[in-house]
Amino acid sequence: MLKNTETTYGAVAKGFHWLLFLLLTIAVIVGNLLDEIPKGPTKFEVTAMHKSLGVLILALVLLRLLWRLVSVRPQDPVGTPPLQNKLAHAVHWLLYLVMFLQPITGILMSQAAGHPVSVFGLFQLPTLLAKNEDLATIFDGAHVTIWVVLVVLVIGHSAAALYHHYVMKDDVLRRMSLRPGP
Repeated sequence: MLKNTETTYGAVAKGFHWLLFLLLTIAVIVGNLLDEIPKGPTKFEVTAMHKSLGVLILALVLLRLLWRLVSVRPQDPVGTPPLQNKLAHAVHWLLYLVMFLQPITGILMSQAAGHPVSVFGLFQLPTLLAKNEDLATIFDGAHVTIWVVLVVLVIGHSAAALYHHYVMKDDVLRRMSLRPGP
């Protein structure tokens, strides 16, 4: 089943969810490794990969948002307090916001530092900013801050899914599972 239903997410939503999780995890790991790599060709290649992953994540987040806006969303779990449902919705929208802002601040930081953003060596993003080290520092700070917020949100999101599965014993985790079945 490709499309969402009122009770579960379809393959498209699940694919976006898990692919974004995987790419974000790789991008975070690669981004954290950048400080450990000395200047040189290896650092240049790893940085280029990190930037390319960021652009890919940005594109997938935009497609995921479009899919969410045009597809049915499964109903909130039966028995979950309304405040908890509202909090879950707020966290989901915050996740979308930070997954959008994270690559944007990275792109702007890179461009303000005078470095173009190439996407897997296939094409270069248009330059939106002239070189400005002060602005690059501001975007760098924003990029790091958003990274921390993203990690906290992902941990909270994961903890909530596990809470629903093991404590509430509802289907919240199962309906986003890649395994087919009820």
